[in-house]
Amino acid sequence: MVSDFKKLILVVEDDRDIRSSVMEVLENAGFRTSCASNGAEAIEALRRGLVPDLILLDLMMPVMDGFAFRDEQQKKPEWASIPVVIMSADGNILAKKERAGTADYIRKPLDIVDLINVIEKHILAPA
Repeated sequence: MVSDFKKLILVVEDDRDIRSSVMEVLENAGFRTSCASNGAEAIEALRRGLVPDLILLDLMMPVMDGFAFRDEQQKKPEWASIPVVIMSADGNILAKKERAGTADYIRKPLDIVDLINVIEKHILAPA
């Protein structure tokens, strides 16, 4: 389903190819995107006033990993309310989702249909 709502998704992923591919898929589906290559860049974007409707978050990144990002995100109520979906190839992703306290998860390699469905589940309100 293509979004008519132009929701903004922040993609936090250190792998440039994955980040670019995810952003392209999301933009083709009608979403707006912004990106960060690690958790520290994502926190800085939030500090500068970026207000995404959802954050797609890799867990294993240099500088600031996904868990450290979540710790910082939870400190501000306006950031804590932004739903986060983790992206990981880890076989124990459900436990990592619980540890990070995120809304959902999606396994890498990413399936486009699953990715869009998970995003829409968390940010598109029913008409």
